[in-house]
Amino acid sequence: MQEIVTDLKAEQKALDDFLSTLKDEQWDLPTPAEGWMMRDCVSHIAHIDEVATAFLGGDYAALDEAAKIGMAFNEIGPKRGRAMKPSQILEWWRNVRETECAHLMKTDPKARIPWFGPAMGARAFATARLMETWAHGLDCYDTVSIEPVDTDRLRHVAMIAYLARPFAYSVNGLEAPNTPIRIELVLPSSQAWSQGPEDAKDIIRGTASEFCRVAVRRRHWKDTRLEVIGSEARRFIEIVQTYAGPPGSGRKPKKQ
Repeated sequence: MQEIVTDLKAEQKALDDFLSTLKDEQWDLPTPAEGWMMRDCVSHIAHIDEVATAFLGGDYAALDEAAKIGMAFNEIGPKRGRAMKPSQILEWWRNVRETECAHLMKTDPKARIPWFGPAMGARAFATARLMETWAHGLDCYDTVSIEPVDTDRLRHVAMIAYLARPFAYSVNGLEAPNTPIRIELVLPSSQAWSQGPEDAKDIIRGTASEFCRVAVRRRHWKDTRLEVIGSEARRFIEIVQTYAGPPGSGRKPKKQ
């Protein structure tokens, strides 16, 4: 737990440091996330971290609320944030994530924690919080045309994408095949990262930076230099996703 929570804190701080450099008016700029301003993205992170903290404490009321209102659940955080100043949103998120990480550090790594998709082990639960922070952070960076500095923390995002492969098929109404897929990536530090059988015929190969952007559905794979070998790898790269819930429309390819 210490490794993943340390990385989660680092990811949260990196985004916080960036957001702290922005002018208040920039928080009202529209982001690539349709219908959301930058303040909405950050408020959503704060709200879901708040929900995660409640779940870690055994309070699962949000599950019933989400079941009642469906996708409108994702608008709860943004709605709250629209009544706040940017500094207040940041303070909200800082307080929530401090409590969240303290809970995570005390959680048994083998514990199973309910979520809006399948229940997750505690380490995977913490990893999902890192992934969402990074994913929504990309929308914030894109809004002001700044490229974030990627780190080897992307290995956690890549791992979720690999492990969630069966979920990606099911949420798209597809039966998960038995065909193995190997993912071979180069991390920002130039270290190699891979998962899947070495003799797999279906392979996705490239940088972690590009693969992870595709996996959080912030880039279309056709706009990357990813090498996709095999029909099943091609089918998977079209539907890969790291988060619970419906896949949404994703980003359209700029390249045709």
